[in-house]
Amino acid sequence: MTNEHATVLRTLDAIPDGLLACDARELAAQLGGSTLIRIAGDRSPALFVSVLLHGNETSGWEALRRYLLAVERPGRSLVVFIGNVLAAAHGQRALAGQPDYNRIWCGAAAGGVEQELALALEAELVKQPLFAAIDLHNNTGRNPHYSVLTNFAPQALVLAREFSEKAVYIEEPATVLTRLLQQFCPTVALEVGPVGDAASDDRTLTALHRYCELESLDGDVPELELHRSLGRVHIPVGASFDFADASGGDADITLTSGMEAVNFHVVPEGTEFASTACELTQVLTVLDPAHQVVTDKYFRAIDGRITFARDVVPAMYTVDRSVIRQDCLCYLMERFEVPPLQR
Repeated sequence: MTNEHATVLRTLDAIPDGLLACDARELAAQLGGSTLIRIAGDRSPALFVSVLLHGNETSGWEALRRYLLAVERPGRSLVVFIGNVLAAAHGQRALAGQPDYNRIWCGAAAGGVEQELALALEAELVKQPLFAAIDLHNNTGRNPHYSVLTNFAPQALVLAREFSEKAVYIEEPATVLTRLLQQFCPTVALEVGPVGDAASDDRTLTALHRYCELESLDGDVPELELHRSLGRVHIPVGASFDFADASGGDADITLTSGMEAVNFHVVPEGTEFASTACELTQVLTVLDPAHQVVTDKYFRAIDGRITFARDVVPAMYTVDRSVIRQDCLCYLMERFEVPPLQR
């Protein structure tokens, strides 16, 4: 690993003094930037744990530091990756001008600090075997806690079921960290609950204890309530938006109130999603896993009402305006079974 790489990824073989007393906002001052910490434990190979890829999603770090403060020695060795500490210092998902730190992997970042970070972390991953990897995230919007899979490796399914009976399979984005990690070990992302909810921190802490005590990921493929992503719903950059319960009436699209409450529920064809005086394609874009525009497949607009064109399961619907602009409004999903050849 070159010195240039080392400047964007600090690597440590022990927890620095005082680090576990820091909340997420204080990590940048302590660490300076993204950091990889190897921590010896009772079992090996190590469990890889990533936190704060999104700087405002703090449950992963809060649970991790509580776990490390509570045990004399982890139940399993850990390789901890602490991601976007600069954004965390400001309580933001990403700083203005920064890419999303969960979209910079697998060759995605084209130059700059983020590409160097991605290359540096990949260089570290080849240095030791890993038992498994978990990437910890808070949900955007009100969702049940669930795991996210990027493949159907039997051990990855076992890893997912240890956290929740609910799981989502995604084919894109192809640049998330778990897609890089799956080349090295069974991998899953955990969506642990809303930001700022103490139950999310507690749930994550419980999961860390369980994963660190696991002897093996072998065994029968578990039953999961599995969904797959059909597409992501975006509001185009040039379109203004508002919500019906807060609308002044002059936005290009007004989103129906209450959609956040139906995350992970089947919403029938014909249900109103929004209203607009514009053409549908001016205010909504749905991209499928191949990044093809499929808006008309899922929505129709008649007399200013935008309704679902088929039964669908929304997920990660959010009312956070910055997340809508930086990422998306929601995902559209359907129930799904693990392909027989993968069982």
